[in-house]
Amino acid sequence: MVAVALGLLTLLWGADALARWGAESLLERNIQDVTGVATRPEVEVSGAFFLPQVIRGAYSHVDVTTRGVSSGPLRVDRVESRLTDVRVPFHDVLVQDVRRVGVGRSQEHVVLRYEDLNAYFAATGRPLAVGPGADGGLVLQGTVNVLGREIRADADVQLSARAETLRLTPGRIDSGSAALDQASRLLLTQRLTLTVPLATLPFGHQVTGVRAGPEVVELDAEGYGLVLQP
Repeated sequence: MVAVALGLLTLLWGADALARWGAESLLERNIQDVTGVATRPEVEVSGAFFLPQVIRGAYSHVDVTTRGVSSGPLRVDRVESRLTDVRVPFHDVLVQDVRRVGVGRSQEHVVLRYEDLNAYFAATGRPLAVGPGADGGLVLQGTVNVLGREIRADADVQLSARAETLRLTPGRIDSGSAALDQASRLLLTQRLTLTVPLATLPFGHQVTGVRAGPEVVELDAEGYGLVLQP
């Protein structure tokens, strides 16, 4: 009897592991199709016992790492997502063809490199570059056109987030030896105020926080009631 019980447990463990692997692979393929990333995302489904989740078609927590997310000129280096209440029909797992994935809630940690931000500025016609400054701040440098004049400027900038965008707002601006009147200074400030759309994030487009590091900008985002379809 002990041998039979051990055999059944081994079979159940094997079936559980196989089902987990199959579901994770399907989700990886589905997310890759949705996002169009070149590198297949990494998916891990939480939970000690997987078979009850796959039969119900409901997964409590799914962790996803997506690399190289891009749409148009902006590339996002890495997105680490925590998905809650993920729905994948049991039939889709059986036939190895996921057509639709529902996500109750997503929480994302987004890593955006300065070099990717600067490539985005260049591609959108703004010859500007942002990088780390002193005391954990950020510096924006470049040349902008102000009333027909090319002005070389350096500015300390602050990061903020709102809805689906990242915003760079200048504080102190150094225009070197260029003499600027009030109107020119106002226009220069406007030229150095930048927004970066982040609607390309795979799950949560609502940006809730942002902070700058020595090499990257890190953001937090979230989303609710999402449906993933290729």
